Amino acid sequence: MTNTQQLGPAGRLTLWVLGTALFLDIAILPYWLYMDYAEDATVYTTVGISTTVVLLAIWLATSFGPLKTR
Repeated sequence: MTNTQQLGPAGRLTLWVLGTALFLDIAILPYWLYMDYAEDATVYTTVGISTTVVLLAIWLATSFGPLKTR
């Protein structure tokens, strides 16, 4: 049997929330903005900034937060 650590309940919840936010940001947000007749530059900027924020939150959670396993 391997000696690996498992995520606790807070880690699992954080992973699900951040994963869902990343999915919605990449898959749904651009279409929603295009349906509101946003310009291309606005869509690219909004999606880029929000993706960066979510990825930064994932990095912080894995480095210092509940997703840290070491």
